Amino acid sequence: MRIAYLLESTGLSGGAKVAFQQAEELARRRHAVTVVSPEERPRWFPLSRAAFERAEFSRSEALAGSEIAVATFWTTVAPAVTSAGGAVFHLCQGYEAAFEAYASRRDEILAAYALPARKLVIAPHLRETLLRAGHGESEVVGQTFEAGEFAVAARPPRETLTILLPGIDVGDVKGVREALRSLAGLRRRGVKFRLARVSAEPVSRWEASLGVTDEYHREVPPPRMRFLYASADIFLGPSRIEDGFDLPALEALASSLPAAVSDTPAHRHALGDAAVYFAPKDERAIAEAVEGLLSDEATRRRLSALGPDRAGRFRTSEVADRLEAIFTAALAERRSAPVSHA
Repeated sequence: MRIAYLLESTGLSGGAKVAFQQAEELARRRHAVTVVSPEERPRWFPLSRAAFERAEFSRSEALAGSEIAVATFWTTVAPAVTSAGGAVFHLCQGYEAAFEAYASRRDEILAAYALPARKLVIAPHLRETLLRAGHGESEVVGQTFEAGEFAVAARPPRETLTILLPGIDVGDVKGVREALRSLAGLRRRGVKFRLARVSAEPVSRWEASLGVTDEYHREVPPPRMRFLYASADIFLGPSRIEDGFDLPALEALASSLPAAVSDTPAHRHALGDAAVYFAPKDERAIAEAVEGLLSDEATRRRLSALGPDRAGRFRTSEVADRLEAIFTAALAERRSAPVSHA
């Protein structure tokens, strides 16, 4: 199959990583896969099997010649529908119309979801979200993931435990600001811990002024993330209910890192009973969950033991199996469709 993946941005992000992983696995299976973007080839992800074309979507040769086009963000759906040579799919990793940050563009997003592109989602709760929003059926393809990439040796005992909190501290989805405020409150009460932050953006003035962050890592390539997980003792995932999938939380479990996360459909689907939960956006609940893990070594050990098996349920190969079946059926349907002579 000739497959084109459309990316608005090739910058470091979990959403882009998922698209690249899908493209690479399908290319490994000898499909002719091309990632198309108006931005430069990603330096942080090694595209070794899939081809890369830097082009505006309207001028993309790979898109025009594709049998399958995969839009990976709402802004890429219209170009795919307009310029693709074959069947068009919309890969949804989170329903952008529900994000406060996109409130001013909600009508555009709804228009993109109304276009004739078959929808693919990475988790069952996103399928339900799209159904409730009136966007029709979608196929659940699952989340690409290789748990073995994040396995670490046993953590040495440390007198002061380190909390790892990923994500940018702006926006309404990741919940980082309420987590930082809750941690600052714990520290004011004398609770001892170190806080390690990782983000695609520079540290903000607001976060720096809060004075709770002990170390800050920016634009960490995926292969280096395992070292941050290995050096931490607790993972904190405060993302809100709108978040489609918290990939760092799954990576943390694969590294046997005990996790405290918000009680959202995304986290329940991915982490199951291998984490402790708190109410989203509730700073008091965040503080209680973190303080509980800091003081309860038995719970940390239990979660560490559960994590790798839970994370191992997600496999890139199984996602590719589903994609191949869906794409093959779509091509067969197009071939059998009657030809219009209008």
